[in-house]
Amino acid sequence: MKLRFYALVTLTLVTAYTFAQCGQRYKDQIFSDVTITSDITYSTANGTTLKLDFYEPTGDVEAQRPLLIMAHGGSFIGGSKTQDNVCTQYCNAFAKRGYVCASINYRLGNAFQMLDSSSAMEVVMKAISDGKSAVRFFRKDAATTNTYRVNPNMIIVGGNSAGAVLYMHAVNIDSLNEAPVHLRNIITQNGGIEGNSGNDGYSSEMQGLVNLAGGLNVPEFVGPNSKPSFNAHGDSDNTVPYNCGNAQGGLTPVRLCGLGAVEPLYQQFGINHVSKVYVAAGHVPWQSDNSMYVEIDTLTANFFYDVICTSGVGIKGVEADKYIAVFPNPAKDQFSVTLTGAEQYASVQLMDLQGRVLQQKAVDNTTMVFQTADLANGVYFIRVMKNDGTFATKKVVLQ
Repeated sequence: MKLRFYALVTLTLVTAYTFAQCGQRYKDQIFSDVTITSDITYSTANGTTLKLDFYEPTGDVEAQRPLLIMAHGGSFIGGSKTQDNVCTQYCNAFAKRGYVCASINYRLGNAFQMLDSSSAMEVVMKAISDGKSAVRFFRKDAATTNTYRVNPNMIIVGGNSAGAVLYMHAVNIDSLNEAPVHLRNIITQNGGIEGNSGNDGYSSEMQGLVNLAGGLNVPEFVGPNSKPSFNAHGDSDNTVPYNCGNAQGGLTPVRLCGLGAVEPLYQQFGINHVSKVYVAAGHVPWQSDNSMYVEIDTLTANFFYDVICTSGVGIKGVEADKYIAVFPNPAKDQFSVTLTGAEQYASVQLMDLQGRVLQQKAVDNTTMVFQTADLANGVYFIRVMKNDGTFATKKVVLQ
């Protein structure tokens, strides 16, 4: 089968967490056995007990390990943490590479709910809430008992089919104002942007994404701050449309836009990513074709090995937070950008979601003020350019 392959690795301002000497760990399967702890409760919010299975390399003594969380497919009405063979295989393979992994359950709807656009979006929003709670569960553990020995600065999330839809939205929407009007009420009714699935008080920040046949309701959720990602999709998929269309071949009246619509935005914003497109393939072809599964598993491992281990290629905006402050945020008529170590910076740009530069200021002081009274409410980005040509971005919300 013919296939197309896109790859873009962007040099960013800083690396959030660098393993100085990874060796073959995180790339090759250096452990022979995996220990699985089943049915760990990660939340009891909303009167629902949510469980996950935890995978770790048997005999591993590493104090802090990157975490991969995988969410199963099933059209948001079926499936489980043990029934999606792609997710369980990923968890086993990545645990043998030295990661720790979790395969999660999340709340499901029923077939009748998925026939109505509003109720279908609410089902998906509840799943997104649960996916964020799973991230917070491990950060809470890292800050307290440290049972799972997770590096809280390197949590990668992803899924297969519906699970990829779940985490595509969880990763790319982090402001209520970023969402279109038709989603805002649903988000608000389900606990706001962080959801209401428990483990409150801990960050839901995710440092990377594994997108296996997922899609976004609005492709423009992708912007300059989008996280490093591995993506795979069949370009004849109409369950999660490769371009844009209603899900499930039109049976579910909710728009989803797959890799065909998202890839140009990854390119436009210089997002660190790898994308694999299977020409003439339908939905999740790697589910039944082992050679395809081996291919995407290997590509994913190689991509995130570079993210974790290679100095200079990594996660945008984590360490940058120490040096770039935007206040107030959300803002109304104006906001200021304050830089620590301003002498290393050349300019500060205000950009819209399409990547257009609306305002630009040379760095001649530690604080620059942007006037925004004439701009529409919504999400914008600050891009801070260094003298050496590298950059960092931060999101700012106008309301």
